[in-house]
Amino acid sequence: MTTSIIRKRKAVSPVIATVILIAVAVALGIAVAFWASGLTSSFSKYEKLGVNTQYATLVSGTCPNSGVSPCWTVTLGGQNTGSSDATITQIQINGVPVQSTYVTVTQPSTGNLANGISVPSGQSFLLSIALDSSGLAVNKAHTFTDGQTIQVTIITAAGNNYPASIVLP
Repeated sequence: MTTSIIRKRKAVSPVIATVILIAVAVALGIAVAFWASGLTSSFSKYEKLGVNTQYATLVSGTCPNSGVSPCWTVTLGGQNTGSSDATITQIQINGVPVQSTYVTVTQPSTGNLANGISVPSGQSFLLSIALDSSGLAVNKAHTFTDGQTIQVTIITAAGNNYPASIVLP
């Protein structure tokens, strides 16, 4: 006859095992929550330029930049209503970039188109473009006349486009 020896094995009790599993699950849940909150805060920042001022005025005499007549001053203004700062990097007229020397920045008081015009969140902007009939501002890609509707587009560093249609008087 064989004698069987019963050995007592020591193991973790089911209660302690359950407590350990719950602690690991809670720790993982907290880690995932912190990770997700970091993602949402980085993706929730956005820029939004609202262009609410857009008009053109006829300049009497010749254009100061070119000496060509007729000449218009195209004015664009608005506000950054987004939650992050916006940087205007380009302005296009009828799809052609405007040369930075023809753009005057009134507000914000600093910045120019060549280096990017920074518009902080909640702040306003006001830009003027000297536009003559020969199209020098857009490298003579277009000529302009009285009564013509032009499409002016503001492009930001984030790649967003903000269009405005303006009729030349």
